Amino acid sequence: MAFSLYLPVSSAQKTGAPYVIKGVTYYPLENVSGNYTETGMASWYGSGFQGKKTANGEIFNMNDMTAAHKTLPMPTFIRVKNLENGKEAVVRVNDRGPFSKGRVLDLSRAAAEKLGMIETGTARVQFTVLSQVPGHLRTENKDVDINKGSYCIQIGSFSEQGNAVRLAAKYIGVAVRKAEVDSRIFYRVQLCGHKSKHEAEIAAKELEMEYPGAFVIAE
Repeated sequence: MAFSLYLPVSSAQKTGAPYVIKGVTYYPLENVSGNYTETGMASWYGSGFQGKKTANGEIFNMNDMTAAHKTLPMPTFIRVKNLENGKEAVVRVNDRGPFSKGRVLDLSRAAAEKLGMIETGTARVQFTVLSQVPGHLRTENKDVDINKGSYCIQIGSFSEQGNAVRLAAKYIGVAVRKAEVDSRIFYRVQLCGHKSKHEAEIAAKELEMEYPGAFVIAE
């Protein structure tokens, strides 16, 4: 089973200290097993938080497949199923929330779109933890090491194809990929060919000065 995962340059697991929101104290979990499941209402957040820091210090990108949860370790990969339409998505928890009563997840716009809940705003979902240790996914009863495989670094995303092509022309081993987000077309420039996440992270660090916000994608 293939996963398309958007990974930040740094993905060390973070538990975090207890914190208080609206008089309620939340205690982040140190670890969770592959049997951990929750059911409840999910919402989504988008442009109002674009570019702001998430709870684990990453920069929020509403076009990434991410989510906020009150207590799961960060990052934790989870499979989310929309119980109202049967659609599923794999997302990465990198933020805290939602803090509205009865809600268990706050999804990025991209994740909400994948789950078919953009128009409704909320949906009843069930999610199951896929990761058992940092850097692994549990799928089909097997641990999958996300440090092995094929990785790219996204250095730009443009609404004009010509701009993407001009940037891509500067590099070897580059891909320009068309993507549709909220009925808009974007052209993403990605430097590919890295055989491990660690290798891609090193290359991304070197590109950060020229391309702030460059991030690693596992194909």
